[in-house]
Amino acid sequence: MEQRLCEEAKRIFLGNEVVSKLGRFHLPSFANYKRFYAWDSGWNVISQAIFDPESALAELDAIFNFQVESGRVPHEAVPPEMPLAEDGTYKRFGREMFDEDARSYMLDPPSFLVAAEELYNRTGDARVLALLPKMEKCLEYLTGSRDFFGDGLVCAVHRWEPGTDMAPSYDEVLGINPWDPMAFAKIEQRSDQMIRLYSSFNWDLDQIKKANVFVLEDPGLNALTAAGALSVSRLYRKSGDVARADRWQSKAQNIVQAMEEHLWNERTGFFYPRYDVKSPKLCHRASLTGLVVLMTGLVSANKAERVIAEYLVSPRHFWAPWLVPFNSVSEMRKDPPGLLRGQLWRGSCIWINMNWMAARAAKTLGREDIAQEITRRTALMIDRHGFREFYRPQTGAGRGAKSFTWPALVLHMIPEHGL
Repeated sequence: MEQRLCEEAKRIFLGNEVVSKLGRFHLPSFANYKRFYAWDSGWNVISQAIFDPESALAELDAIFNFQVESGRVPHEAVPPEMPLAEDGTYKRFGREMFDEDARSYMLDPPSFLVAAEELYNRTGDARVLALLPKMEKCLEYLTGSRDFFGDGLVCAVHRWEPGTDMAPSYDEVLGINPWDPMAFAKIEQRSDQMIRLYSSFNWDLDQIKKANVFVLEDPGLNALTAAGALSVSRLYRKSGDVARADRWQSKAQNIVQAMEEHLWNERTGFFYPRYDVKSPKLCHRASLTGLVVLMTGLVSANKAERVIAEYLVSPRHFWAPWLVPFNSVSEMRKDPPGLLRGQLWRGSCIWINMNWMAARAAKTLGREDIAQEITRRTALMIDRHGFREFYRPQTGAGRGAKSFTWPALVLHMIPEHGL
């Protein structure tokens, strides 16, 4: 099975390859997503580290070729070789959302920082270490310019930035009633209005903060930033720069401590998004982003154990016939069965990047048995239903885009956790 998955991954990556003057990288799915996405490429680097390390090195380099002067690695960008007139998102928003180089003003969760360490651990290639100044600049942007609450946490300013576009927790932030037949249209409308408002500010972060339309401390975004800071710290230590290694290790610890202070609910025992810079409040919807921080190994033991026992292995939340549903099973049962359930990151859905992080979180807590079971069921699901964008927890059936690159992460999970 592992060999079959590897051969299919190679085929799919070949079909999604883009050779640009900014470097060689892979679209998540050529048929559906015809532009560069930062965190998608980060996951691609981790996968390719197993079956094509040289291609992984090229993709990591390309990610930072898209980086802008502020240090921000854009959420998405249209490569120079792709006609702007043929790109649906650019045609829809143009310069309201993209700069003169067709790079989005939004950010993406820094999966690519974690990917850099994974690639270096596998190859020992000095070209990874050569990118450390760019990685550090990205972290400085995230932990500096995007700390709107002044608490050490990173803020998203649009629902696309945490990577989980239509997650139910955003309904509250957007003022959406999911039972409203027009809910989907209203989400899209408000998302578009935000982009146009921010464009009127020239994407000035101080004005965006004051507008306070969508200012969100997402646990997944912050967890990946903390994990990325740890990866950069360890890479600096291997390069011999102890001072920078210590700096980013301390920053990672500070992020996790701030998450425990501000995003943790002691009564429910879980991490949630927090929004509204003027009157902060938690969005009490449980999704896998609330356990990603466990993979840092920095969460207080009692909190980490509660998340594993009461959420990850609980059939009420994330332990389903197929693993691992992104949204809490019991909470989804209370939601309307209609239109919104078919949208990305809504309803019953499994995303392989989240499985990768959930397995790593379990292993970090010493629960190799859980990590192995997640890996086993993930591999069986992909082998049976193909490389799809997401899957159904009840049946394992694939949904969304076909020939999607994320399922190749299972090739990294298998040697790390076993079958």
